[in-house]
Amino acid sequence: MQAGLVYGQIGQTEYIVRSMIEESGYRDVKVVATGGLGRIIAKETDCIHIYDPNLTLSGLRLIFEKQK
Repeated sequence: MQAGLVYGQIGQTEYIVRSMIEESGYRDVKVVATGGLGRIIAKETDCIHIYDPNLTLSGLRLIFEKQK
């Protein structure tokens, strides 16, 4: 069951990335994964180029610092 969930999520991610690239018309894109499951998915697929576990927190920090 657990493997099915993980591989199902990987397949879903690959489908979404492919569809977004096709729809946008951009071919030279970098896909960034973040968050808890991003680490697992990024290791198992070639469609994710960068994994940054703290991307969201880093962005929030930058917004906070600009508001000071």
